[in-house]
Amino acid sequence: MEIDIQLLPIAPDPASLSNRSVVVLDILRATSVIVHALSQGAKEFIPVLSVEEAFEKREASPPGSTLLGGEKDTRPIEGFDLGNSPREYLSERIRDKRVILRTTNGTRAFHLISSAREVMVGSFFNLEAVARRCVELDLDLLIFPSGDEDRFSIEDTVCGGMIIDRILKSGKRKFILTDAANAARILFQHFENNVVDAFRLSHHGNKLIRLGREEDLPYCARTNIIHLVPVFKDGVIRVGD
Repeated sequence: MEIDIQLLPIAPDPASLSNRSVVVLDILRATSVIVHALSQGAKEFIPVLSVEEAFEKREASPPGSTLLGGEKDTRPIEGFDLGNSPREYLSERIRDKRVILRTTNGTRAFHLISSAREVMVGSFFNLEAVARRCVELDLDLLIFPSGDEDRFSIEDTVCGGMIIDRILKSGKRKFILTDAANAARILFQHFENNVVDAFRLSHHGNKLIRLGREEDLPYCARTNIIHLVPVFKDGVIRVGD
């Protein structure tokens, strides 16, 4: 089983994904939102690429069934029901609801890797569950950080390195790491005792702090509090089997 990580959010060759599993990461904050919301009883997520597409899909949905969530330039979107903080996605608001999500980086990432055999949604919240699922699938693995507007992101790569570390420690089979995967694991080991430090160093983490959303940093750093693995299939994200 080969483990790789895409350090820049560039679309891989679709043919290269057909026999691989992929874990999408957007720690600050789209994949953290998705994992948290599904654990709170949301029905499903539909990741879209534009604000206009989000409104169109809600218009086509049964009345009262669907919420709009996300951000544009890290700020809430006018006319949307929810922003892009997992702290907003609580059971009393979202239970049994479909959420159409538009974000700058995370929702785009799902469409870049949709040809993979299985596409999982990862975060610090469900890290152990994701690592365990990767081992069970026994497919070559690509970890896909969503990045920061086409740039490298520290926080996503640290989470990817932690997933790699947990997979290796499972000890269940032989794993082959690419240079990028080894680099991500080394980066995680540097921040292992306080991943919030990585968030504070990151470009996007600093932007959240400037916008008064600093509380999202320690919130998104909580590890192994959720034991489900959402899966993206046919344009929809639901809790996997």
